[in-house]
Amino acid sequence: MKLRGRRAGFTLVEMLVVIGIIVVLVAILFPVFTTARQKAAMTHCVGKMQQIVTALKSYQRDHHRYPPQPYYDDDRDMYIGGVSALYPNYLDSRDALICPSDRTITQLQDEAKRRGYSSYNGVIALAEDSSLDPANDASWHFAPVSGTTGYKITYNYYGYDNDGWDSYTDATCEQPGTTPLPAWLAAEGKSWKHYPRLMNRYAPDNTVVVHCVNHREFYNREVEKQDTLIRLGGDAKAAIPVNEWKQVESNGASKFKHQQY
Repeated sequence: MKLRGRRAGFTLVEMLVVIGIIVVLVAILFPVFTTARQKAAMTHCVGKMQQIVTALKSYQRDHHRYPPQPYYDDDRDMYIGGVSALYPNYLDSRDALICPSDRTITQLQDEAKRRGYSSYNGVIALAEDSSLDPANDASWHFAPVSGTTGYKITYNYYGYDNDGWDSYTDATCEQPGTTPLPAWLAAEGKSWKHYPRLMNRYAPDNTVVVHCVNHREFYNREVEKQDTLIRLGGDAKAAIPVNEWKQVESNGASKFKHQQY
């Protein structure tokens, strides 16, 4: 008489061991996958920035200047100037205005596009307080910089301060006739026309057009935070250490201000 063999299968202990191994592998690999996804988003962001630079140069050829500093116009319910000025004549899609890591307009994409919102203009009030009513125009204004009269604008029109925010107005930016030539500019044997900002229609190629701050939330520690940036000459970086760029050097300026590196 043929004996029936024991049916193959897993015991409860074996199943628990397998599940435990899977949990450990997920715990190990999840940060790797998350990092890879964020790096891909930063690379995608740089691609959009490159489109913006190409569009800016076309705008400059047509208007003999770059778009002015962006602001939110309550009467027109939309953003004026900055990167927003490039649509639709120089950028054919509003998607080109939005960073893939921008969480400010989650669930508000249609509303943001209607208002001409761009991730690359700067940080708006909604980004810092998600409880604000998006139907209220004030929610779409640029967030103020604590302790100053400035706003968190990253489109480099009047020139960056040491923290990487654009100067608030023409009256507060560094310019000929009101302030001496900065030591960091004089040390290069250059003049005011070489100051790296888009207010200068002959801005040099090293001028940072925008730096994107929408990737900072990925990093838990302040010293780890990184931005993406693009220069007028087309040179782009998918990761710059924010803390390093904000450090003031012996010449009295940070990298955000003199943009030499």
